[in-house]
Amino acid sequence: MSGDTKAIIGTIVGTGLLVAGLLSAQISSGHASLNTRIDDLGAALNGRIDELDRRLTGRIDELDRRLTGRIDELIARVDRIEVRLEGFDERLRAVEVGFAKVDQRLETIERTLLPPAAPPPD
Repeated sequence: MSGDTKAIIGTIVGTGLLVAGLLSAQISSGHASLNTRIDDLGAALNGRIDELDRRLTGRIDELDRRLTGRIDELIARVDRIEVRLEGFDERLRAVEVGFAKVDQRLETIERTLLPPAAPPPD
């Protein structure tokens, strides 16, 4: 092999190694850059997810407070209705007792004032 051939082969091999090295460096650099961009995107997404979680938690807590308040109001109203119904029961019993007394007095008056009923004909 002549000296020129060896020089050409050496130049080609050297150039190939140089190109391979540069490509490798570019890929490594691009890979690091890509990793950095992915990490930045992940951090941004985590921040947004955390913000959304805080907002949803706040809204759920507010809804829970409002519903608890409404339920407490309904329980209080049902308690008042129950007290009123018990009052109606007591007053109804008083009316029943009053009617029974009037009925008893009417029977007493009827026995005293009205003649006895005639016996049924045979």
